[in-house]
Amino acid sequence: MQLGREADRGASSIGTGADPEPVVFEAPDGSSSKVISASLGAFHSAAITEGGRLWTWGWGGSFWYGAGALGHSGSAGAEVPVLVEQFVEEGEEVRQVACGAQHTLVLTAEGRLYSTGKGDFGLLGRGDSQDEPEFEEIEYFHQANDSVLNPEDTPLIIKVDAGKNFSAALSQHGELWVWGRNDYGQLGLGEEAMGDMYSAERYPRLVRSLPLEGHRIIDMACGEQHVVCLTASGALYEWGNRTWLEPHPVSLPARYSEGLKDIVKVAAGDKFSYALTASGSLYSWGSKASGCLGLGPDCDKNVVEPTLVPAEAFGHQRIIDVVASKWRCLAITQEDAHVA
Repeated sequence: MQLGREADRGASSIGTGADPEPVVFEAPDGSSSKVISASLGAFHSAAITEGGRLWTWGWGGSFWYGAGALGHSGSAGAEVPVLVEQFVEEGEEVRQVACGAQHTLVLTAEGRLYSTGKGDFGLLGRGDSQDEPEFEEIEYFHQANDSVLNPEDTPLIIKVDAGKNFSAALSQHGELWVWGRNDYGQLGLGEEAMGDMYSAERYPRLVRSLPLEGHRIIDMACGEQHVVCLTASGALYEWGNRTWLEPHPVSLPARYSEGLKDIVKVAAGDKFSYALTASGSLYSWGSKASGCLGLGPDCDKNVVEPTLVPAEAFGHQRIIDVVASKWRCLAITQEDAHVA
């Protein structure tokens, strides 16, 4: 069902049907607007078209498994993309969307943050564990300011992302707030916030250790159970996966004078991460079992440091973007540009 076509009807109740060929996104209202971004959850999908319109489709929830994350109210699934009319009626343009397993985050052009779906472990960031079938605003950032780098101003959120059962929001000043489940240390708040499998944060909490050390985050990505982020100085930090309970340096510029430079984007899946450079090279690290490291048949163990993916894997073409999900990865190259 999450593929957005009626042909998925024969799939299971939570939409695990598959299709071997790509299919063009078609808005049911006949709109010819271009898709500007998309996000894939475990059982649902979302896309933003020109003008900031949000479309969602897939599994809508059930009595036994809780709320879906389509934001249309009720628990009905959607076999084809359905417009989330709430934002149209309120005159808000959606700038970003991020899908978790059973929750969805939306960031509007005005910097307002919304969530919908399953509320377990405080996933929705509003202080409780209630499911919410429609998008409701996360008002924390209007009511509190625990910023370290800029305590005088209300944080303006510029990027959101979602892991399997947790969420993260990045401010214009380079600080990161996290909330949701913390059973893998995926919130990066240290030992004091990690008690047992039920550990969770129901309101956004600032990852204070990085700004207290003077670091400003310029990009971040949520994997299934971990976070990777890039600082303004070019350093990479990572936490979660029951390996690191607070930000751990993966690479520091001083250690890579001849190697990793000019990182512009990070991405993450289930136990693997990527770093993309301005020159179009890709670095990967994580579990070899993920199948997403791209380091060839000679890679027979887990990789703990960013390692250059051989240029020949992409026909020596320059990589201009990379995305990742649980056990999937995609790199977009520029056909007429090459790297050594």
